[in-house]
Amino acid sequence: MIEKINKFILKIEEFLLGYIIIIMAVLLVINVFCRSVLNNSLSFAEELGGFLMVIVTFLGISTAARFYKHINMNAIVDNAPRAVKKVMAIVISGFTTVVTSWLTYVFIRYALDNAKVSRISTALELPMWILVAIVALGMFLVAVQYLICFIKNITQRDIYMGSHVKCGEGMEMIYEVEYKEFENKELEANSETENKVENKEVDAP
Repeated sequence: MIEKINKFILKIEEFLLGYIIIIMAVLLVINVFCRSVLNNSLSFAEELGGFLMVIVTFLGISTAARFYKHINMNAIVDNAPRAVKKVMAIVISGFTTVVTSWLTYVFIRYALDNAKVSRISTALELPMWILVAIVALGMFLVAVQYLICFIKNITQRDIYMGSHVKCGEGMEMIYEVEYKEFENKELEANSETENKVENKEVDAP
């Protein structure tokens, strides 16, 4: 059940992040064209671009947490015994869940405060509470990812550094979603190479 929900969230994140980045690129090109050719840039372009950048950033941190892509210092974890790694993974994921949950609460309170005073943006005159609510949503999704990681570390034997990434013997970080596909491609590539070599040997005089 948890895995199905997690995969559903991932699909939504990929959809939103992909299309928002495309919109940002199109907006940038249009603004440059208007400024260079028409000598009249779009008044809302910078503000909208900033809003979209905030949305991409705070939705993207959830995806980064899922795949253990945040900047981290893992020298101690890499060199620790397996039992110590397990304890550290539980502590890190549990502590991060608490911190990001608290930040979610803080941003929700801030969004409500913005809604009370009816604060709006300068150019587009959009309610600022919407932007802050998106930031709160991003922090909530990060909390969900680390909570899933925490649950997996408690209930499963493997050591999870992200909800889709685990420490493995012989390969430090194994991406569950991608590793099987990578392994299959490697096997196919090796078999194709072997077939080509065999064909050359047969064709050789």
